[in-house]
Amino acid sequence: MKLLTFKITLIISMVSTIVMADIKPAQLFVNHMVIQRDVKAPIWGTAEPGEQIKLTASWGATAETIADKEGNWLVKLQTPEAGGPHSISFLGKNQIILKDVLSGDVWLCSGQSNMGWPIAKSKNAKLEIAQANFPLIRSFKVERNPSLQKTKVVQGEWQVCSPASAAEFSATAYFTGRKLHKELNIPIGLLTTCWGGTCVEAWTPWSDQSDDSFAQNRKNLLDEKAESYTPESAKAKYEKKLAEWNKKVSQETNNKKRKPRKPQLQTDPQLDQNYPGNLYNGMLYSLIPYAIKGAIWYQGENNSKSIASAKHYRYQLTQMIKSWQKSWEWEFPFYCVQLPNYKSPQSQPVEKNNIWPFIRESFIFTTKNAPNTFTICTIDLGEAKDIHPKNKQDVGKRMASTILNKTFGKNTPTTPIMKSYEITDDRVIINFDYSGSGLLAKGDKLKAFAIAGEDKQFVWADAVIVNKNGIESVVVSSSAVKKPVAVRYGWADNPVNCNLYSKEGFPASPFRTDNWELNSK
Repeated sequence: MKLLTFKITLIISMVSTIVMADIKPAQLFVNHMVIQRDVKAPIWGTAEPGEQIKLTASWGATAETIADKEGNWLVKLQTPEAGGPHSISFLGKNQIILKDVLSGDVWLCSGQSNMGWPIAKSKNAKLEIAQANFPLIRSFKVERNPSLQKTKVVQGEWQVCSPASAAEFSATAYFTGRKLHKELNIPIGLLTTCWGGTCVEAWTPWSDQSDDSFAQNRKNLLDEKAESYTPESAKAKYEKKLAEWNKKVSQETNNKKRKPRKPQLQTDPQLDQNYPGNLYNGMLYSLIPYAIKGAIWYQGENNSKSIASAKHYRYQLTQMIKSWQKSWEWEFPFYCVQLPNYKSPQSQPVEKNNIWPFIRESFIFTTKNAPNTFTICTIDLGEAKDIHPKNKQDVGKRMASTILNKTFGKNTPTTPIMKSYEITDDRVIINFDYSGSGLLAKGDKLKAFAIAGEDKQFVWADAVIVNKNGIESVVVSSSAVKKPVAVRYGWADNPVNCNLYSKEGFPASPFRTDNWELNSK
């Protein structure tokens, strides 16, 4: 019996050794993947320490290396121009061959719930899914993984876009990628890593924000909760709330009322998805240094709890972008979705206590202060009572158009953004930066403009588009303000009357010319 036990143990040990010795690429490198075209793409994985590794691609490129003492290895493989399908052979003590590999552009798609929002819940979902037959578009969705430590382990798989798979694709990522695919006629990879209800601090490495007071405060609050946390007490509270929930569900089902939200089991607060650095550690670090063309970002809602946090967001987002670019070791293009109209419709020329105007302004600040960063406006795509607007088609259309312009140098439209202003007598002249053939008012005249004098009291303003020597600007005035000092446009959570557009249909971003205190009218 002892001899049999010894033999079984020996066999298990031998099998374990063989498994550990096998060359294994990281989970990103699997069948159906999209590899970034025309670059020396980093490819990595594990093997037995000291194992000789050779990669051979069907397009002719090769790369060799030796696994380090921990069994990790990385090579850089020259990739071909757009096309495929290709194959890649990994040869060590074993051999792995990846099939159906496409060479194209890979876009990193990140943020919170509006980035994760699936096609299945978007406008015209059934039709969009039925028509999603684009085998040259692939999506890799990173599984949720908050972590206190940086991890290179990533879970997910590459999905080929088809009516059978597209329903759960990120709608913002898909509609952006679809437009790029059609315009450039190349394969597109959508590397999606997002989590609803998460803050920018979670996506930024802690080492790059440890001196930020907002990040420190968020971390300290969760650390304090962690001191009293135990799995046992969390389970007891959950079971009590679950019993109460079941009782309410039974009662409200009988009364035909809306079903209340089911309670969730509390996890360790230091593993919370909003603990600063946790999502960078667990959901972004594992992707570095995968070769990408650039990134698209849809987030900010969770950093709009106060005017102070909304205004501070500009510094946090700028820092996050620089941190990511530093991690990838190049200033890749970074594209942001400016938050849309939301909440109660505007009624005053300037809504004094509204928060979202400041976070929209933060995106414009970031565009001007972070390297290779751009913003699209969605001020006309929101829904007053839903933080998840369904029209992601136009988000993708505007995002792709801006990418085509800024990254590929094509003459496609971009968002009109205030560039400069000058005050002449009783008028304020606003100049814009954008790509397009001109400005227009959707409707009989421009709306949503407000003007103020030295008393800082804003009133509704008249605004007209003026063409002088082939350069268009918007002239703002009011008979009630003889000496204007400041202009604001669309300065509300939900400025439903924003109707300044480029002639190509891109809405102008809300703005202000002043820098008055946050509680100013």
